Order: sequence, then structure tokens, then C-alpha cells
Amino acid sequence: MRLTDNLELTSQEGVRVAYAVRVIKNLRIQMADGITLAADLHMPEAPGFRGPAIIEYTPYHKGNNAAYGPRATRYPFFASQGYVFVNVDIRGTGDSEGFNDSPSSPQEVQDSLAVIRWCAEQPWCDGNVGMIGISYTAGVCYDAARLAPPELKAVVLCQMCSDWYAGMACPGGSLRLFAMENFAPLMAAYNFAPPDPELLGEQWEAVWRQRLDHSKPWSLAYIDNLQDGPFWQSRLLRDQHERVKAATFLIAGWSDWYGDDMLHTYAKLQCPKRVIVGPWTHNYPENAWPLPRMNDRYECLRWFDKYLKGLDTDPAQPLEREPPVVVFVRDYTAPAPLRRTDAGYFRCEPTWPPCAATQSWELGSQGSLSLVEPGNKKPVAAGSDSFVYRPDVGIAAGRYAIGQFTPGWGMADDQRLDEGLSLVYTTPGLDRPAEVIGVPRVRLYYQASAGTTFLSVKLCDVAPDGTSVLVSKALLNLTHRDAPTAPSPLLAGQVYLLDLPLQAVAYRFASGHRVRLMFSGADVLNAWPTPQAYTASLHHGPGQASCLELPLVGPSGLSGPSWRPSEFEPLPQDQVPAPDYEVSRDLIGATLTCSYKTNSGVGVNRSRYTVSLKHPEAASVTSDYTYDMHRPGWHCQVYAKCITESDAHSMRHTAQTLITVNGAAYWQKTWSTSAARVHW
Repeated sequence: MRLTDNLELTSQEGVRVAYAVRVIKNLRIQMADGITLAADLHMPEAPGFRGPAIIEYTPYHKGNNAAYGPRATRYPFFASQGYVFVNVDIRGTGDSEGFNDSPSSPQEVQDSLAVIRWCAEQPWCDGNVGMIGISYTAGVCYDAARLAPPELKAVVLCQMCSDWYAGMACPGGSLRLFAMENFAPLMAAYNFAPPDPELLGEQWEAVWRQRLDHSKPWSLAYIDNLQDGPFWQSRLLRDQHERVKAATFLIAGWSDWYGDDMLHTYAKLQCPKRVIVGPWTHNYPENAWPLPRMNDRYECLRWFDKYLKGLDTDPAQPLEREPPVVVFVRDYTAPAPLRRTDAGYFRCEPTWPPCAATQSWELGSQGSLSLVEPGNKKPVAAGSDSFVYRPDVGIAAGRYAIGQFTPGWGMADDQRLDEGLSLVYTTPGLDRPAEVIGVPRVRLYYQASAGTTFLSVKLCDVAPDGTSVLVSKALLNLTHRDAPTAPSPLLAGQVYLLDLPLQAVAYRFASGHRVRLMFSGADVLNAWPTPQAYTASLHHGPGQASCLELPLVGPSGLSGPSWRPSEFEPLPQDQVPAPDYEVSRDLIGATLTCSYKTNSGVGVNRSRYTVSLKHPEAASVTSDYTYDMHRPGWHCQVYAKCITESDAHSMRHTAQTLITVNGAAYWQKTWSTSAARVHW
């Protein structure tokens, strides 16, 4: 197979003409224990070629890459520009041998180091290796980079967290619904799907049996490790930023979960680094929503050219002269389930967080937010406001993991849908625009009547017509207020001072708009509900001044970036495939149910999540995933079903995988685990 990319790029060597590309399928890379991993190579078609390697290391089966839109075209693109792109199936997945029993396992990480060394030693490689990935395939870059193999010179990570526990499993200390609704059944199917019989030949069934006999659904690890500890601390980057030596390029989106994490990571890295945060969902920016898009593969090429080849892709625009931080500053945009375009602009900064002045707004009586100004002779009166915990609050928040509903359905709605069941504080109309860039904070004097409570904080922009747009948020299980590794219950009635950062933001409030804070005890579509009924209070006034702190910035003084436009035109919105997605209430039974059906990866994911207003301890998720594989005269279906449920004392999870071949039962297995419900 030969592919030619007609892109011509200038370099220090003059005009660089794209190579034709050849593809080598199912090359075997042997690990120390004899297990072989499967790799597809996209290589420049040139006698005696020798250049850097770029690795994508995936659990999603390299043979399925075409299902993810233009992502698969990135491999021949990089090869056409003088790289060998090495697409590798993680052990126990795709066409690789072995088995897999947990996400980001120590064995998986050791294998990645072996793949890096193998690439560096090949005659077509000059010894320089890079890695690239999105979502899980970006997380593996963190795992490798923290171990700093000398061959690994550059990494590009898109839309991923650096901490499995805080970013994926239990943000704020409570189990994330996405993990049980989508990721649990998806990986219970992917981890047991067969290798490609056409590629492996006679050995394909023996390779398949290895994973059928020994692999485990990854969701078991979530329930077995509901409390932070050594299991999660050994995965991804965590707090080991100083160990990273490879030049690191981070790409994120405000419509995904991980923009905040990537900016936090950027601030701590000590290696060559760059970060771009746009308006995007859980996709590469070249085909993400909302618009505007950008040609991010060209920016990735510039990064690899610089740190793997030591050259500038465009000498007239050298990378080191560009500001290393670019954020999309959002303007007010009316909420929609899938916003086509976000209003705003890209802003460059030399550092993160940028230099900012703190503007404080104090919570007061009758839902007021009052600007704290020097010489203010009218202090906020002492008092408190209360809300009653309702586990069904948060339907307007939408889905923070927008990859659940490709390409971005499930965005936040008008926040007024939740305000009537929440505690709300609002400023007067702003007399001038306010550009907020950085990490907002709330300092709260908080009191509750139960030992285990949850706090959802939403920062909103209220337009003159009353529409309330979600700007930023924070989630916290209050038992995790001091340390996630040592949760402790609240003392009923005691007042606690909470210093809580919201997720990082770049947002411009327009003149005449109002800033609003919304507090509740649930984020129903994103966090598992806490079990106890309670009332919570926020105190304000002298001695207990609860407040909002906003980082305000002036003009950047730097020119905005000059992106190449994306080559992928967005579909008209009425042609974008949409999920079935419904939130309903049983008014007699007093329950809320969220159900959906959506295409996800190469299969179909369904979920039904129910929470009771009368018995919030008794929540449940039933989810499944169907994975089909077709070859001439042969059809395999892998069906996975997961049931996750709780009561006041425990969390229980069952995963089942059933496989049929040509319609006949082939294999099935059920796994179950449970955990005591402590402090959440």
C-alpha cells in the first residue's frame, strides 16, 4: 500500500517534499517474557531511509482506527513527512499476545519501554523516538515519560488526565458515572475481542485464548480501589512532573474534562513544554466541536521536527519564538446539546497561570454576591443560607466526558434548570467586561448535618435575558476535604473552612452580564450520589466571610496564534449522528433515570442509570456494549454487560462477557466484586 501526501513544507534544508508511504501490517515485537506485541508501521518509501519513530500505543485495537474518523489519516501523514509511525496494540488487546487485567498496569508500562527501545534499535530509526496519543493513548505517554527512557525525546498528549484517580475514576472523591456507564462495558468487550484471524493465521485462536483465560474487565479495578492509594499512585504522571525529560506538548479542550488537568500539568513540568486549550470536545482539534477548529497535526509535526529532528518546520516561524501557552478565551454562547461554534478568541501567554489580579466577591444575604472593595463601609451582614440535599440536581450540567457521545453531544444546558433546587448567589450587572483567566476559587464556611456530603459548585454567566451558561465547576466529596488518601467524616454541625479551586478557565464576561455561583449536593450525571439525607449551610459575614475569587487579566500584549485551518470540514449539524439520550422522572416512585444508546468506538453502548430521591444510597447503573467483527464467512460478536449498584453499606459490581461466533455460543464469563462504602 502506498500513500502520497501532497503537502510541501519549508525547512532549514529548503523545500521538503512528502514521501510516498508504505505500510507493514502485524509486525511482531517480542517482549522479555516471550510475548509478542503486534504493530503496524507506516514508513517513508525511500531506499535506506533512517529517521525518528513516533509510537501510538493503544488498547482500542489498531485495526479499528478507521472508526475514529480522520484519526487514521494521521499515521501516513507523519510518515510522509519523514517519520516511521509505529501503531502498537497493548498486551492482551487487538492483535497482540498475552492478557490484560487493569488500566495502565505495570506490565503495560514495562512493555511500552521495551517498544521504545525496540524502535530506537531498528535500522530505519536514527535513535530518536516520540509518542503521541489521545485519551487513553495519551495516558500511556505519561506512563512512559515519567520513567524517562533516554530514547524518548518528545511526546504529544491530547485530551487526557495525568492522575487516574482524580481525573478518571473518582474526581473529587466520588465515583464518576462515565466510568460505569461507558468505559466499563466498552473495555469489558474490547479486552476479550479476538485478534484478526486474517492477520494472525492459524495461531489467531490460541492468541485469543490467552486473553479469554486470563484477562479481566478493567471496571473491577475501579470498585476495588474506591479510595486513593498505591494502586492509583503508580499510574500515569501523578505528582512526578520533575521526572519528565521528553519535550511535552499538551492539547486540550474546554468542552472536555481535562483542560484543567493539562494546564495544571503544564505549570509543573520542567522539560521543554507547550500547551494549547481550545473550545473542543474529546477529539483532536482538527475534527472537534465546537468550532473553530485548527490543523493540529501540523502543530504536532512542528513539535516532532524540533525535538526529534532538531529543525524548524517553518524557519520564518520558529517554535521557540512562539508563546508556549495558548488558550481560547470564550465569550457568551447560548447553550445547546451540541454547540456548533463557541464565540471567543485565542490568546497567547508566556506562562501559566498568567499574571492576574484577584477580584473578590463576598456571599451575602438574599443570594447576593458583593464586590469586596477597599474602604467599603457596608460589610456583609452575618448569616447563613441552607440547601437540602437532592440527589437529582445537575441535569443541566451535561456530560463532562464528551467522548461518551461522539462527537460532542451532551453539552451543558441552561443552568436555570437546576437553580430552583440549588443555593444561588449572583452579582449585579457588570459595569465593564471582565476577562477571567486562571483558576477561580471559592472560600466557604460550610456546615452540614451528616458525616458524608458532596458539594457541587458551578460558576455561571447570566445574560440579560436570564440565560445561565456554565463557565467552570468544582466537585468535592467533603470527606476528602483534607487528603484523598485519608478521608474522614464531617462532624455534624461543625463549621469548616473550605478553600476550593474551580477548574481552570479562560472566559470573558460581557458588560451587563452577571456572575453567578450555584451550590448543590449532587452532580447527578457525573458523580455517584452520597447516601445520607442532610442539610448543608454556607455562612457569610464578619468572621465567616465566604467568597468567590476571580483571576482578572488585562490585555495580553502578545499577538494571537496563526493556525493553519483544519482540512476537515464539519458536517451540517443536522447531519451529525446523534445518540438517544433521555432524562426522566418517576413522580410517584420519586426516582430519576438517565438512559441512552450511542455509537462508541466500533460498537454500541447502552446505559440506564437510576437514583432515588427517597433512598439516594440505592443508586444503580446497568450498561452494555456490543462489539461486532466481520470477516468473509465469519462473524464474531462480543457482548459485555455491567451492573453497578450501591446501598448504604457497600458498592457492588458485576461484569459479564458473552461471545458468539457465527451466531453460536462460543465463550462467556462473569466477574463480581464489592467494596465497603466508607466515606462516600
